[in-house]
Amino acid sequence: MTINVGILGCGSIAQFHARSWQAAPDVKIVACADIIPERAKEYAEKYNIPNHYNCLEDMLDAGGFEAMSVCTPNYFHAEPAVAALKQGLHVISEKPMAMSVDECRSMVLAARESKKLLTIGHNSRYVPASLLLKQMVEAGELGELYHAKCQCLRRRGMPGWGAFHIKAKSGGGPLIDIGVHALDLTMWLLGSPEPVSVCGVTYCKIADREDYWNPWGNDYKRSDYDVEDYASGLIRLAGNMTLQVEASFVAHIPRDEYYQQLMGTDGGALLRPHPGKDEPNLLMLTNKGKTEVNGSMSGFPEVDSYAEEMKYFSEAIRGEHDVLVKPEETLRVQKILNAMYMSSEAGKEISVLDAFGKDPWD
Repeated sequence: MTINVGILGCGSIAQFHARSWQAAPDVKIVACADIIPERAKEYAEKYNIPNHYNCLEDMLDAGGFEAMSVCTPNYFHAEPAVAALKQGLHVISEKPMAMSVDECRSMVLAARESKKLLTIGHNSRYVPASLLLKQMVEAGELGELYHAKCQCLRRRGMPGWGAFHIKAKSGGGPLIDIGVHALDLTMWLLGSPEPVSVCGVTYCKIADREDYWNPWGNDYKRSDYDVEDYASGLIRLAGNMTLQVEASFVAHIPRDEYYQQLMGTDGGALLRPHPGKDEPNLLMLTNKGKTEVNGSMSGFPEVDSYAEEMKYFSEAIRGEHDVLVKPEETLRVQKILNAMYMSSEAGKEISVLDAFGKDPWD
């Protein structure tokens, strides 16, 4: 069974989607669309895509594909995903899932009503070390999990292209852009519990300064910068668990960091899904009597996590298994993101149930 694919949005992340779809067995990209006609045309030529369009509606009207990638800016994730699902297409949408909890719920409902697959682009779940740690957690090797910590910190990594610095288009700064990866992976390892309450703070102290030199991509207009450059939060989760998160585009720290740390009654773990040179992917920690045991695990197969993501999703479309990233799980992550921004603005802890109510299917 060949799966025909359409790709909406032909920017930077769409390059990863095209290469990864084309690496998956029995998949053909047959259409792409972008509101910038020249970009759609160039993208189609680059990846030998037979049809290119200038808007979502034209591509959906033409049809001829069973699955669609949503590679548009954050503010335009929910609408095309819902439209595609209602038309009977399977959808993989880039992270974050959307801009708001209500938008995410509309996506989940559309998937449930259409009985089509919806997944979100969290490629770190497909890394072998992540998958192994998930198996170990489910096997009870860490005992009862009670606390976790995750970081996605950049010392100087403000994306200078696109609209990452404009809240109306991005929804926020590093928390919703890169912190969402750290949150999603950690929440998944914890079993995707419902968030109960959130206490968060956000700062913009460096990235909007005229004297800040930005090495990432094109420069941006400092006066337009209205998102945070650092965020930190503590989340209370169902099951008497807690989770700490930090994310930054710019911070005076020794080095970039991306890790997940789990604490359990019988052991702990430190996961680096994309480790630096000479760093282990996975560190398992426990105490045996008077002995502290630290088990370093390296040598995992090097994989293209985006390619693994598309391969897994194409297999799910064929009915071989369920999607790895379920939309109900990423909805819970969205609740945390939105509640952290609300908490920072209000200066107090936010009850998730009070803020967003129950999900309509509960």
